Amino acid sequence: MCKTMNELEKVVADYRGLKALKEQVEEELKAVEREIIGYMDSNEKLTETGKDFTVKLSTCERRTLDSKRLEADLGSLAEYQRISQFRRLYVK
Repeated sequence: MCKTMNELEKVVADYRGLKALKEQVEEELKAVEREIIGYMDSNEKLTETGKDFTVKLSTCERRTLDSKRLEADLGSLAEYQRISQFRRLYVK
């Protein structure tokens, strides 16, 4: 745990460096995912198995509610809401 401003500055610098590395790795991962999906699409496959891997490509669906529109149509939705609390760290 940091006890001095100097220690905090070092930890924040490490944090920023790791966040930048994470973003770079996430971009590279998405590029690799696009390569795999491109292979699957161009070969019209939903499943592919290699020596030490299996790739499956499926279509998923997510449904959401337009709460503003629903509230405009039905009135307050307060009694149906669940509220959860969490802490968010912001470092710029």
